[in-house]
Amino acid sequence: MTRPSDYWDALAPHHSSIENNHLDLPSLRLILHDIHQPVLVVGAGQGLIVAELLKHGFRVDGVDLSSEMIRYAQTRRGLEFVQADARAMPFAEGTYETIIYATGVVDFIGDEEQIRVIMNEARRIINQSGKIFVAFYRFSAASEDFLERLGLLRNNVLSFREMLEIYRLNPLQTIAWVAKKAQAGYFRAGILSLRSWALSTMQEKTAAFKMQRIFRSLDHANSLINAAPERQPYRNEPEIRNLFKRLGIPMKKLQASSSCYLVQI
Repeated sequence: MTRPSDYWDALAPHHSSIENNHLDLPSLRLILHDIHQPVLVVGAGQGLIVAELLKHGFRVDGVDLSSEMIRYAQTRRGLEFVQADARAMPFAEGTYETIIYATGVVDFIGDEEQIRVIMNEARRIINQSGKIFVAFYRFSAASEDFLERLGLLRNNVLSFREMLEIYRLNPLQTIAWVAKKAQAGYFRAGILSLRSWALSTMQEKTAAFKMQRIFRSLDHANSLINAAPERQPYRNEPEIRNLFKRLGIPMKKLQASSSCYLVQI
């Protein structure tokens, strides 16, 4: 049984090459005009979003569950973050005007009661006039279709650990694996793979290339796959709306970038 922080601890040495992904800098710009200080970034990682907000003159704090991510934030950017669980954070009531939950926090959680606890904690430490933003990772339509055809994405659940296994494979091995998963011939599997690659976003292509480089090391590949959750949620826009409806939490706004959804509550 892996802990929620295990995967991020294992990813930390490699994270610098792929951190501008999902809740990335272009996505942050969508909400920049709605952000007021002081700001708290939950799931701050190695500080990409915090550093960008600091450049814009905001007072910002960061929280992360992963001790390794926090260590790299300090060594890479000189940022001092608080290690804490999003369900119980060491801040007084009404401390912040804006809270941003990065991808890798709420969107990775399948237990909706856990999400409710996190949102209640956000309400405790946000000022009455403050704003809460929650980010959910997003795939392109082409990637969603590819994962569904392979059976890796079903009923809003992603077979995350199995998906990571793809990065171990060379092109010929990938086609053979796709043929098996899609129950198709090699020619058809090749067409499916090429179509998915061609229609995926440039950001997805870049991230995949960088993950393949990381997975060239057998030790790195094994540590990441062993630490990864076997499954995690994948919520598209309708399911995000359904989630907050089930939680009884009104959404003020839902925005989409090419790489994530951003909910304001």
